[in-house]
Amino acid sequence: MLDVRRVVRGGVKERDGVLICSALGLRHRGSDPEAVADGLCSDELFVRLGGRSWRLPPWFTSRSRQLPSGTLPAAMACLRHFGSGMSLILATLGVALAVGVAFRLLALIAMASIGLVLAASILVHELGHVLAYRILMGAKAPAVLIVRGASCRVLRLSGPWRADVTVVLAGSVAPVVAAACAWPLFGLAPSAVLLGTLIALGHVVGLVLPFGDGAALREIAHGR
Repeated sequence: MLDVRRVVRGGVKERDGVLICSALGLRHRGSDPEAVADGLCSDELFVRLGGRSWRLPPWFTSRSRQLPSGTLPAAMACLRHFGSGMSLILATLGVALAVGVAFRLLALIAMASIGLVLAASILVHELGHVLAYRILMGAKAPAVLIVRGASCRVLRLSGPWRADVTVVLAGSVAPVVAAACAWPLFGLAPSAVLLGTLIALGHVVGLVLPFGDGAALREIAHGR
């Protein structure tokens, strides 16, 4: 039997039904949707069988966790947490790729490859935000990682505008750096390298869009 439970994140205080995260200046009633959206609590999915229950990864429901101190621990936590949300998608794409290779289904191979590279680019994108934030704002600067399936978000403190701009840009630049590092392998897998490069450039193009990192840049510009 499936059971959805609202779980309060570590580091959050609860007072008279109100969840408070003083480090990030957040305060919402535990029953409000904003409490989940801002990572104060999570709607987590459990499977109950007999007298035991198991918590499922955040494939369909949200889960938040506090970003640990330090650059390397923060980077590893980012990959683990966001990877857990995308694990079902990654596994499905991996199986599709294996089936495509086994039966020589070129269309399936192409679609699975695009999906895997796109999913990997999302992880690298969020890792770029986290690394830049840790380097520029300090090893103990508070932040929250919020994931739901392929939807990944880093909720953090604002800093000097130059640092904020760099943190936003780092997410889009990180896939480009990763793609550039893959170019020495062009002779071995030209299609994969070109695909990764095109998807990486798509992250940069996303900076001009009216949502995501593009919206964040405009908010920083208007707040100066």
